[in-house]
Amino acid sequence: MMTPKTGFSGIVNREGAERQRAFRRKRRGGLMRFPTSKRGEGGHAHSRRKFALGAAVCLLALAACLAACAPSTAPQPTDTNAAVAETGESDGGDADASTAGSFSTAADFTDVSTGMFPDIQRNAEFQNAGNRGCAACHDDLFTLDKNNGSFVHITNQVGMKKGSYNGDCVVCHYQKMGTAGNIMSENLHVRHYSSPEFVNANGNCWSCHVTDTDENGNIIMKLFEDVKYDMRFGGYPNEDETDIHWLERHGWDEGTFSGVVREADPKLDVQVDQATSAEEDEFNILNFERIEGEDAYDQIEKSVNDGSYRFTVEGVGKPGEYTLDDLKAMPQTEFTAAQYCYVAGYNTAMFDNMPMKGVKLSDFIEAVGGVEAGANTVTPVAVDGWTAIYPDGATDLQSYIDNDAVIVLERYGHDLNIAQGGPVEIFVPGTGGTATVKNLVGIKFSKTDNPPVYSDIAVPSIEAGALINMNTSWFDNDGVQAKVGEPVTLEGASWGWTFGDACNYEVGKILFSLDYGQNWTEVDSPDSFDPYQWTHFTMTWTPEKAGTYIAKAKAVSKNGVEQGKDASIIIQVSE
Repeated sequence: MMTPKTGFSGIVNREGAERQRAFRRKRRGGLMRFPTSKRGEGGHAHSRRKFALGAAVCLLALAACLAACAPSTAPQPTDTNAAVAETGESDGGDADASTAGSFSTAADFTDVSTGMFPDIQRNAEFQNAGNRGCAACHDDLFTLDKNNGSFVHITNQVGMKKGSYNGDCVVCHYQKMGTAGNIMSENLHVRHYSSPEFVNANGNCWSCHVTDTDENGNIIMKLFEDVKYDMRFGGYPNEDETDIHWLERHGWDEGTFSGVVREADPKLDVQVDQATSAEEDEFNILNFERIEGEDAYDQIEKSVNDGSYRFTVEGVGKPGEYTLDDLKAMPQTEFTAAQYCYVAGYNTAMFDNMPMKGVKLSDFIEAVGGVEAGANTVTPVAVDGWTAIYPDGATDLQSYIDNDAVIVLERYGHDLNIAQGGPVEIFVPGTGGTATVKNLVGIKFSKTDNPPVYSDIAVPSIEAGALINMNTSWFDNDGVQAKVGEPVTLEGASWGWTFGDACNYEVGKILFSLDYGQNWTEVDSPDSFDPYQWTHFTMTWTPEKAGTYIAKAKAVSKNGVEQGKDASIIIQVSE
């Protein structure tokens, strides 16, 4: 039996203890309530600037934490400004056409909500968890990008129909990287604070951010999604057993401030395979935003339809223009490989595992009479002017051949369409998307002094933490529903770069945890698996206790390199 808590004066905190007992009675009394976030069930939640906060702010924060020294039932959100229409309009202001569609809901920040987290005071009054993060207002950021005025993002479709999240944005837009997009932090702050919906809903810094401390004890700001899946969520920065026991002694039965249930030894049944993704679930991205009826993509599509398309080949024994029929008459290779964005975030939506058909680059070179003497680079040329990740597009030819590059003509048993990179693309298995050049109109072979290898740019970026060499994604969004005693199955996949010796991160095993990574269940990826494909998994689990859980997964390469950040998903279990 737990000893009643005492305050700093040594007096028994009877009010806090009574709230705690009331909450326990509610749990024992039947079905636990798990209110969904204001944007509805199943939505996906998913720069670093130092802020020197004054002593007064720190004292206020400390006072607020001490005031909540015991869990208690959260107050119920009111209906004030309860929902903004799908058009983005609200009662608090008139939205113009450019703003419409930006928000799926924009509930008032002062209408506290626990979201998908347990219904306790900590998550409501002291975290307001349901009103924070991108997903509190936006169904998913991909949909937002596709309906954001005159700007059209180059992503055509994300994989598995997941909701994309800010982790898929920050790699390109946190800092300017080569051909990446603009730095978004300034744009987004201005956009939000000039939005009637955001302002009238009492949006503020904490709508998107959390405060944390760095290794030197400095207070910094992070994105809400960077903390919400970690044990530190709720305001307790440490995660060792001493801290867990402290929490348990002070009224948090689960050993977490958030009340998330931890299961150290879950009985998991995990099966792995290399199943292909369905075509409707594939991930597509173009090199540049598409302007219907006006751009190079329309021109190449027209040329395919009227039969005038030609594929120009230079630097070979038989240079010239080749038709699609000419390419199809060359030796064909069928294969399956994972495709993933070069700059994807952890638990990304930008991935798939596709069946393809085309001419291996080595076979193509033979069919066109071999390359000219001394040629050591390859430059794929796209209709929109894109060549490759390097400015002039010239890349080491032998490394492409060694990594089984293919001039692809088909996916899923049919000719490539424009969104898929058609009519012709060069696909380099085991790499990020920048090595794969789409919508080709030709290819050049030439001689270059010290031609760059794809890994020359990838490795430094990986070492600097700017790129992800191994990744795992759940196919579901947050808010998976389950019942006590009934099995629930979740799907996902892991993959790693496998481009030469410098980028060899073939998946060796996948680890799963239901206690914030304190304990892991390991599942091997068989040696017989194709390193160019993903390792697809199904995880079946039968929960024994109601509550909110966070499942984590991560990959480990065959040479022992561990994925840098876990992929997490929220599961809500009811009686």
